[in-house]
Amino acid sequence: MDRTELVQTLTLWFVVLIFIQTASGTSDSQVLDAIGIVAILLMYLLPVWIIVNVVSDFIGDQ
Repeated sequence: MDRTELVQTLTLWFVVLIFIQTASGTSDSQVLDAIGIVAILLMYLLPVWIIVNVVSDFIGDQ
């Protein structure tokens, strides 16, 4: 994973966290509910993806 891709992924992760913190708890819109579900999935999957790529790059360099 190159540095640009890492920075972009971390930026996306922070945007997702900000969305989750600022999203209204009682939304009547199904679109916002769907975006919230995707945001929650990304919140957990992005750090795992980053760690796996960084570790695989570290192991591959040796």
